Amino acid sequence: MSRKVLPAVFVLGIMAAACATPTPPSVTFGSGNRFIPQVADFLDDVGLDPSVAVDPQGTPYVSYFGFLPQLKEGEIAPTRPIGSPTLPAVLLASTKDGIWTRGAVAIQAAIPNVDVAFGPAIVPEVKSITPQNVNGTALAIDPSGGFHVAWASDTGLWYAESSGGSFTATHLQSMSPRLERAGPLGPPAVAVTPSGTPWVAFILSTARGQEVTVKTMAGGAWKTDVLDTIPRRSGWPQPYRVAATISASGQPVVLYSNGSSVHAAALGGGEEGGWSFSTVESGADGYGLSATTGKDGTTHVSYYAGDQVHAATSRDGITWRVVTVGTVGKGVNEAGRSTGISADDAGAVYVTWYDPGSDGVRLASATADTFDPIEVKGTTGGILPAVAAAADGSAVYVAWYAETPQDLMLGTYGDVSGLGLAVPSPTPSAVPTTTPPTTQCTKASNGVVDIVAQGIAFDTNCIEAPASTPFTIAFDNKDAGVTHNVSVYPSATDLTHPIEQGQIITGPATAEYKVPALKAGEYYFHCDVHPTQMYGTLRVSGGGSTSGGAGGGSTGGGGGGGGTTTEVTAQGLAFDTGTITLTAGKESTITFSNDDAGTQHNIAIFPSSTELSTPLFRGDLVTGPDKVTYTIPPLKSGTYYFHCDVHPTMSGQVVVK
Repeated sequence: MSRKVLPAVFVLGIMAAACATPTPPSVTFGSGNRFIPQVADFLDDVGLDPSVAVDPQGTPYVSYFGFLPQLKEGEIAPTRPIGSPTLPAVLLASTKDGIWTRGAVAIQAAIPNVDVAFGPAIVPEVKSITPQNVNGTALAIDPSGGFHVAWASDTGLWYAESSGGSFTATHLQSMSPRLERAGPLGPPAVAVTPSGTPWVAFILSTARGQEVTVKTMAGGAWKTDVLDTIPRRSGWPQPYRVAATISASGQPVVLYSNGSSVHAAALGGGEEGGWSFSTVESGADGYGLSATTGKDGTTHVSYYAGDQVHAATSRDGITWRVVTVGTVGKGVNEAGRSTGISADDAGAVYVTWYDPGSDGVRLASATADTFDPIEVKGTTGGILPAVAAAADGSAVYVAWYAETPQDLMLGTYGDVSGLGLAVPSPTPSAVPTTTPPTTQCTKASNGVVDIVAQGIAFDTNCIEAPASTPFTIAFDNKDAGVTHNVSVYPSATDLTHPIEQGQIITGPATAEYKVPALKAGEYYFHCDVHPTQMYGTLRVSGGGSTSGGAGGGSTGGGGGGGGTTTEVTAQGLAFDTGTITLTAGKESTITFSNDDAGTQHNIAIFPSSTELSTPLFRGDLVTGPDKVTYTIPPLKSGTYYFHCDVHPTMSGQVVVK
């Protein structure tokens, strides 16, 4: 795999962008269920082998690996934000109210004077992990909110838990010689009983065969059971992925495959309360196993079966009902591929899988025996999916690894109003080289209007087309390795009924979107992947020329109306003033100079530093060195708050009098 790196000339901009976690803009997606992809983590090579779980409060968490990039001469790695763990590491990320927290489960050494989120365990052996010698993370959250994470790396199988704000790690299985991704240690699974007892399952290839193994904490020490030994044979593949869940009786259930059938081992059903075994499906290869238990006690399992994806259910752990979830375009081997299955408390079941035919992640749901596909966009190039549903059914989270940009992705399916999205991977082509979008409308010519995406921005925030006439949007995505599209909606507050929802494409690439004839009026467009950064107004008229602001902030003309004109400069990741004074009740202007070369800044005004969901004004991002004039709407007398959305530590007060 290639590594994401930046030529030295671009490093200043990335360091600036990484210096703080920006407060995301507020976006209203309206009502109704949609699938929204987010870039969850993006600097360096992050996101391999993700596992996702939802805590009792409905907050999603993702565990995954992070690695340093491999540098070529003249290249410098992007700097991760202050407070980020050093790489390589076993990472952990969560999102709540559109704000991401990124930390770690395990890091190689403590970072002086830096507190890494989630209180990672210090595991010196993490220093040697690479994408070629790790084999899966597994995350479970117990009813009290405690974290349980297992991972397979070159030194063996590790387990870490956290219930009091920091992780402690245990080396469960040593490896000698050290592990490679092809085996002999398969990806782990972890399940936790209602009382908080962890069960870690995996397959270990030994001279005796492939041993289906489970480890648990009993009497203050770890206990090991070998549930089954699959005989060795010529050409035997690497150890398969196993799955683990907790049954309605509070006992562990382990799912595994011998390459020709899928089996279940359940504790408590055998002699003297030991393990009992059942066959889930004969004739299925059982790649990519995943399992969950619903509130009603039903055990659900998903896996590959040739060119299909199957789901099996059982109430008693003995008899199983198998249905087809979907198909894949061509055969799937283990090779790190996965399925994911989750159920909410109402009984809705969700399955995700990797489809090599479409080269992306897919999702389906069922409330009975029939699975219906869910439309997902922005998953092309994604592998290793995992899924977790909120107990109340309000949201379903799908995590996956995007191979080409080497990003961790998280898609949310649900009524996603107010969702804020993270910034995607920085690449040389993604550093803006043009001036900020103009407020002059880009007019359709011969029925075609051009829109270019570069630097996570459209080249215009206003387009114009004639009324009652279909037209085409010719879209050019110049951001290499970054996904964009253009979708047209009735308004910025009605995003559940797209007029035209353009196909998401990975740059550099072009696409044409056909927009039907529209009545005269103003409409809204944005990029579905980056709606808080890339948006604008579609003006449909009889052909007359119009101009004006779009989306959030506006740029251009003087304030007029007797308002003040104020100058503000950004340099060295700081504003040159902590106070902006404006005239009450009148439109004012701020002439903003960004002197930080290659770095994005803006000015956004809010009611206060604690009320950031509804901006009073949001200026367009400006890539320095450049200058722009912001037109500020009339404000009442009082004291307000302003900051840079990209670097919210750049802040101050707005005094209106």
